[in-house]
Amino acid sequence: MSEFGMNQRGNSALPSKRKKSNAVLVVILAIVAVVVVVGFAIFALIIAVALSSSKSSGPEYTGHDGYVAVIYVDDVISADSDASMFSESSYDHDFTISTIVDLMSDPNNRGILLYINTPGGSVYATDELYLLLQEYREHTGRPVYSYCAEMAASGGYYLAAASDKIIMNRNCTTGSIGVTAGAHIDISGFLDKQGIDVTQIYVGDNKSMGDMLAPFTDEHMEIYQSILSEAYDQFVNIVAEGRSMKTEDVIALADGRIYSPKQALDNGLIDEIATFADACSTMIDDMGWPYSVEFLHYYPDTIVSFSDLLIQVSSLKNSNPLDAYISYVEKPFEGVGYYFEGF
Repeated sequence: MSEFGMNQRGNSALPSKRKKSNAVLVVILAIVAVVVVVGFAIFALIIAVALSSSKSSGPEYTGHDGYVAVIYVDDVISADSDASMFSESSYDHDFTISTIVDLMSDPNNRGILLYINTPGGSVYATDELYLLLQEYREHTGRPVYSYCAEMAASGGYYLAAASDKIIMNRNCTTGSIGVTAGAHIDISGFLDKQGIDVTQIYVGDNKSMGDMLAPFTDEHMEIYQSILSEAYDQFVNIVAEGRSMKTEDVIALADGRIYSPKQALDNGLIDEIATFADACSTMIDDMGWPYSVEFLHYYPDTIVSFSDLLIQVSSLKNSNPLDAYISYVEKPFEGVGYYFEGF
């Protein structure tokens, strides 16, 4: 065979290789284009939602006889709670605090009706809100009433105690006057069985207290109990003051148990069992206001932030059984809590 013929056969294979390369390139470009288009669409949607929603300054008042602000304390009370699109919580601590502060300087505002539907939350956030409600009452001379909906347990009842009157739905769960630090998980034995050695580096005998990698000692328990006791005494004193009860009578009720509305009424923990509409009417009648006084509802807006998006994306990863168990027993807030863990 001639050299010319060999070159012909050798070169004849090049077009098919180029075709294959071109086909692969087209597929890659198509995939990239789809990813870019979908990514842009998602980004545009997020931006549109974020721009269309912002923290609300509250509903606009256009009446003449004043209004009562209905403030919602719905879900777990935590200082870092916010009602974002991706959040499981519908309570926004910053929004609630700023709303009450704004109400103090509004001459059209006649009072606050707390709509409580919460199992409580962190001691810090609950007490911060309680103190602000007390400041509102003292600074303005206006009333604060509480309507307890489905649940006003532990920290929820703590807030209600700041009220001039507590009105409760007949199906509400309340009480749970006590303090919790949650559960301590000790996985040191599990790691031992897996042949994993853990070396903790610290100075101070109790520096590793609460670490799941180390056993929980009797001394650790004593330290925690001393802190919880202070928070418990604070809770008891607030109920005694708010309900005009003797401290020993409150302590007799404050063993952490929950109460039905009827039990709460019989024990002097609430004033009335009624509907929300009745609570509004009671407040107007008690204050001698005209029925033209409006009740304006303050809800935190659902907002979207870039950090919300990142957190949501990161949460999509698969977790192992140990992660799932730890997540299940963890408290939904930081630190010590006035929190009912039942139901």
